[in-house]
Amino acid sequence: MPTTTVKREVYYPPHRMFDLVADVQRYPEFLPTWQAVRVRNTKDDGYDTDQVVRLGPVRHTFTTHTQLSAPNAIRVQSSQAPFRQFELLWTFDVADDGGCLITLDVTFELRSRALSALGMLLSRDSVDRMITAFEDRAHRMYGPPANTSHDC
Repeated sequence: MPTTTVKREVYYPPHRMFDLVADVQRYPEFLPTWQAVRVRNTKDDGYDTDQVVRLGPVRHTFTTHTQLSAPNAIRVQSSQAPFRQFELLWTFDVADDGGCLITLDVTFELRSRALSALGMLLSRDSVDRMITAFEDRAHRMYGPPANTSHDC
């Protein structure tokens, strides 16, 4: 089962980065492959979503459950098609120099090899670009960071 881990230190407070990642309804505004998100069953500690991503000419729809542990972690899971298993675990920790250490662990297994393009969305390069998109959004929302981000 493919697993990817990306770590990056960014210079925004962890609670700000948590808020950006938790606001899944806004993903289509800044994540190029996300076309639509519908949030349902909202509770204090999480929600369910129906998401649509486009990879080339193909659209994939999937449902996830998100568990929020503000401001430190976000766990996104699914076992519905197209996934046999899917989990994203975002963690937001204060770094030694005051930045925010973001760790994104991605684990997934698709139900069919025919869906391999969807697996590309979860590759290390794609996950790295996703974190960059969140960092760029933080820059637009909160202004320039206090320092230069770097991979860990």
